[in-house]
Amino acid sequence: MPLCQVCKQREATVYFTQIINGQKRDMYVCRQCAGAEGVKIDLNTLIAGLLGWSGSDVDGEKPGVVQCDRCGMTVEEFNNSGRMGCSRCYEVFYEPMQALLTRIHGNTRHRGKLPRRLERYKETEVQIEKLKEQLQECIKNEAYEQAAQLRDQIKFLEREKGGHPA
Repeated sequence: MPLCQVCKQREATVYFTQIINGQKRDMYVCRQCAGAEGVKIDLNTLIAGLLGWSGSDVDGEKPGVVQCDRCGMTVEEFNNSGRMGCSRCYEVFYEPMQALLTRIHGNTRHRGKLPRRLERYKETEVQIEKLKEQLQECIKNEAYEQAAQLRDQIKFLEREKGGHPA
């Protein structure tokens, strides 16, 4: 890591690009200087940037044209506050919000973890289904000894999952 460009004493741990009047400047600063210099990440500006919204252009229209018909919130106001004005805003700004969620999370639906017991239950169900398919194949091929073993495995797994929720 390079040295801080402000104090030139500590290791730079914060990197940012500053654009002022069209001039781009890359800065490497230490944590202390970043705090002293007032380097802050503005979440609202970050969200607006991810959405592709700028103060001057929203889908080729003039600023403020896209707005909620219930509360009157505009894209610019959303960019400044980072909050929706009312429940209708979620419908008005639906497409850009979907794009944002997809960009940030890779999906628009939450796909969280399952509790361990439920996860094991689901894994057991999948295993039982595979065994049942194998059982049908064994019966079809008249491999009755192997079919009996598969049947016993299925019974054991079904008893094991027992009273767990579906």
